[in-house]
Amino acid sequence: KLVTSWEFELLSSILILANCATMGIQAQQEVTGGLGPVWAIFIDSSEHFFTAFFMMECILRFKVYGLSAFIPTKADGRSNLMDACLVFFTGVVITWAIPLFTLLTGTTSDSGFLRMLTVFRAVRLARLVRVFRKIPLFREAWMLLCGLTDSCRTLFWTIVVIFFVTYGFAIFGINLIVVPLQELRAATEDPEDIKRMDGFLSILDGMDKLMFTLVQVLCEDSFHAFLREIMHYLPWAWTYFYSYIAIACLVLMNLVTAIIVEHAMETSRGDHEQQLRDKITREEKEVKQLKHLFDVMDTDGSGTLCWEEFQESFQHPEVGKMWRLLDFQPEDCKELFRLLDDGDGEIETTEFFEGLTRMKGMAMSKDIYRLQKHLDRFLQQVGEALGLEPCSPKAVDSSAFMSKSFSSG
Repeated sequence: KLVTSWEFELLSSILILANCATMGIQAQQEVTGGLGPVWAIFIDSSEHFFTAFFMMECILRFKVYGLSAFIPTKADGRSNLMDACLVFFTGVVITWAIPLFTLLTGTTSDSGFLRMLTVFRAVRLARLVRVFRKIPLFREAWMLLCGLTDSCRTLFWTIVVIFFVTYGFAIFGINLIVVPLQELRAATEDPEDIKRMDGFLSILDGMDKLMFTLVQVLCEDSFHAFLREIMHYLPWAWTYFYSYIAIACLVLMNLVTAIIVEHAMETSRGDHEQQLRDKITREEKEVKQLKHLFDVMDTDGSGTLCWEEFQESFQHPEVGKMWRLLDFQPEDCKELFRLLDDGDGEIETTEFFEGLTRMKGMAMSKDIYRLQKHLDRFLQQVGEALGLEPCSPKAVDSSAFMSKSFSSG
């Protein structure tokens, strides 16, 4: 019961955030060393505390949910398995096992291998994903993470397309820009021109250099300085660079943005777990609202509502407002009481909650179908009582009966 409670989940999330904060403080201390010995003792002690708590948490979850909760066939299983691996490798191994190993073997923790292992302690920050996933307050952050994850394939192919677009423009650029500049460089004898052309040819004369320069243009870095220098010798050179901006930056990047946003929206719509939590929250809120309504209406405290109490509730200012919020008007009072009452003249709590819950919201197709079937049976019984044939359409076709009744009315 403790492990499955939201209080335990909240405590775990708070400690994960606190652990991330202490890791930042520890990283600052390793660089500056200006936090003092008290902070060093506090950080070391907190590391042991966090490791012990997170290890105990994994053990309790394993004891409550079993091994099946850590099998990576479902989203929860993958999350639990990743969380357990992070706790074990970045907590137990790095915080406890490595210092014990150095103590027993006499090695120092300053060795390159051990220092490289301690760097992986920062991977524990990945546990923030669990906080974003479990707590509704961070739902938007969780959606961003899901959108980033779902967009990895899009980002990969974006890089591939940008590479080929840049590669193609670099080939054209070599022939249209670089070769003419090299010819001008060889033909001129002005030392100033030679110096200027050597300057921008150093970032253009080669496929690798020109592609790197085009990426600079793609990132909208300051490229107009050398572009103006090139235009001094090739006035039409701006058309080459601006064509690359139009294709790679304006068109391609906007398409990528649109695809990523579409994926994020699909992820948001497909978040069935969040939708289930929202539905449970709405149902709990509705139950509380109906319970409060029933308690206010039950003036004598008998646990049931008689006709007088029910009728007076529509005249009560507070209760009348609650009825209107539930889309019931004072003229619906008598009919509503008849629908909720099972025939004994009083409405019990079960009748009240079940009846109002069923009547709230729009009618669903299955409700309409169920009503039609009841009406078909009723019309069939009436037809049998009147001596009509049981298979007669007039006796069983409720839709035709209702259409004829409405048309005659």
